[in-house]
Amino acid sequence: MSNNSKTIISLKYILITVIAAFTFWGTNLSAQQFDTSYSPVVNSDAEDCLNSWTFESAKIVKSGKKGKCFLLGGSSQEASICSEPVSIRKNEAVQLQFDIMTVKSSTPCTAEIISYSYDKKTVLSNATFKCKLSNSWSPQIFNCRVDKNAYYVAVKFSMPAAGSKAKTYIDNIFLAREISFNPLYGDIKPMTPGTTLYTYRKGSRRNNLQAIAIGSLQGTTARVTGPHIWLDSGDDTHLDNFSQNYGIKIDRKYENNFVGLIKEMKPYTSGQYVLYDINDSPSLSAANTLAGLVDGMAIDIKIENLAKASGYTMALDARGKDCRWVYENYRDQLNYDGIVIHTNDYKIHPSVDCLIDWSPATKSICWWLADDKYSREVYRSMSPCSPAFGWQDPTTDDEGLTVKIHSEEGLFQMPSDWMTNLSVHASFGPMLKDKQFKQKLERKEPPTEDNVHYVTIVMSDMDNILTEIGTNSFYSNKRYFANDHRGEFPMSWGMAPSLVELSPTAVELWYNAATKTDAFVGYCGLGYFYPNVAPYLQSHMQRLEGFIKRADLKTMLLIDRVLPDNKFSGEYYKPYAEYFMNLEQIHGLYYMEYVEYAPHGGKIYWYNNKPMVTARFDYRNEEFYSAVRSTPEKLADTLNALPRDPHDPDSYSMVTVHAWSKGMDDIAEAVKLLDENVKVVNAEEFIELLRKNIPANKRK
Repeated sequence: MSNNSKTIISLKYILITVIAAFTFWGTNLSAQQFDTSYSPVVNSDAEDCLNSWTFESAKIVKSGKKGKCFLLGGSSQEASICSEPVSIRKNEAVQLQFDIMTVKSSTPCTAEIISYSYDKKTVLSNATFKCKLSNSWSPQIFNCRVDKNAYYVAVKFSMPAAGSKAKTYIDNIFLAREISFNPLYGDIKPMTPGTTLYTYRKGSRRNNLQAIAIGSLQGTTARVTGPHIWLDSGDDTHLDNFSQNYGIKIDRKYENNFVGLIKEMKPYTSGQYVLYDINDSPSLSAANTLAGLVDGMAIDIKIENLAKASGYTMALDARGKDCRWVYENYRDQLNYDGIVIHTNDYKIHPSVDCLIDWSPATKSICWWLADDKYSREVYRSMSPCSPAFGWQDPTTDDEGLTVKIHSEEGLFQMPSDWMTNLSVHASFGPMLKDKQFKQKLERKEPPTEDNVHYVTIVMSDMDNILTEIGTNSFYSNKRYFANDHRGEFPMSWGMAPSLVELSPTAVELWYNAATKTDAFVGYCGLGYFYPNVAPYLQSHMQRLEGFIKRADLKTMLLIDRVLPDNKFSGEYYKPYAEYFMNLEQIHGLYYMEYVEYAPHGGKIYWYNNKPMVTARFDYRNEEFYSAVRSTPEKLADTLNALPRDPHDPDSYSMVTVHAWSKGMDDIAEAVKLLDENVKVVNAEEFIELLRKNIPANKRK
């Protein structure tokens, strides 16, 4: 079927779901929300024949409409089609949608949702539904909840032998999964006033085995009893904030005392450790995951004696094991609401001893396996729209391919390879779960002006939570937010919406320190992902909507990787940007392409009277494509030469600043060189000016 037909059918199913939902196994699912943006069942419209289906006496025929459909019957044999098993969450509600037409048959076709164990072979249960007979195409819907122990489900249609004239046609099979998600902080206990955080000095040396042990212990204690440890890397920004504004006590007596600290923490754990060998790097990933499962810590063989002397006993020996072994042997104990994809080998990347706390804190698997097919299956087994913490993928060193892989499998990237203390930041999530944030910028009716060219300037790469809550982040760095020029001109910064759960104290810190000229733009959605290859966009938007409302964000910046495989045009709206534009909170979007941030010339697209503005210029040092302006003079001269008619889309320019080569000093120099009628405005005002000034006949 055509894409337009699929869209119409999808909307039809949404309406039908609201009007009439079925009840099965005594559970009323009529109020359950299902994601109709994506079906994990492959080839659901029969266009690719019977690929990915097992079948008996089934055929592909023309549907009588546009495209093809499945045919069951027409012979003296029983006919059936069954999809390949697809990943599912235990006890998840699903909705089976399909179109059906019967010809000369008095025996109804049977639809089934089959629940499987982790081996994809052991059947746990069958939910069976008798389809209604209909001599014309009719949509039908079946709701059920899969087995509480199921890891996979398959869809099956069966028709008993009913003679050569009895036929059943099936098309547009769609398996919708329930929209359901847990907080990003998982089971981490809330921070409370009066809590003591013991600091431990984290050095920059390689093979920092003690820091790895402390990191794993930090994550475990944060989940078991609440946070007790802070890894000190020399930046006190957040510690000072915790102490001054949230009543947290800071104790540095174990700053350089590994044994003293692990003894202090023992009552808050099981008193056990998991053994690994850093020279057997896969064993670190295994040990770090298992440390969370046994409520203990990961210990290298070189410092095992220190753990034993401190009263800890070995729970498991992970030497010779890897993340795949853990996945296959402890799958039922893992948390599927997120995954840590992080290197375990110092020869690959020196960030091995960072982000160690997150896996034990959330019981999520720490993954690093150079097997693309198997890794994808693991990623697919996560809950829809789950975060992937870390950076890169073990199968590639290419950023774009990494994010593409993760996006395709329903994950969003949370760049955090150098992150420490994330479990402490996240412990404020449940503490401040009802906190509403407010930006300081002035929101008012934009002025009516003539002879003006409007410019908005947005700092790049702030999807990376390290820029917001990492050690020496943009907040405390003189090159960025701590720069003396901030406040002299309107400037727009990124804000990762997920920080309302992962670090609400940081969101408040940034907003409190902002001036009225600072605006914050939601960066990329829930995290860094490519919408054009991502499934479950409906689930993504529903979760995102709550985050952006709490974070007081009215604009979003998308990064996607459309080029070079496809052309970028207004067609991007309907299947992708539409989901963002349908959020009432969002007034407009900004768009940047991967690698070349501004290849689309600043073109503005419109949807539902909301603009999506592509970056016009890329302010960075390296001049590797035509939209780059590498000096203040080049940027200012270009902007000064552009049209100055607020009713003309060409009189608006979004400039993205490449954060790794340009800072606030560079921006201030360029702004000083702008003509009087080239006006810099913040990202929100820029969108409102477009909505006010651009006439309908120029909104394409």
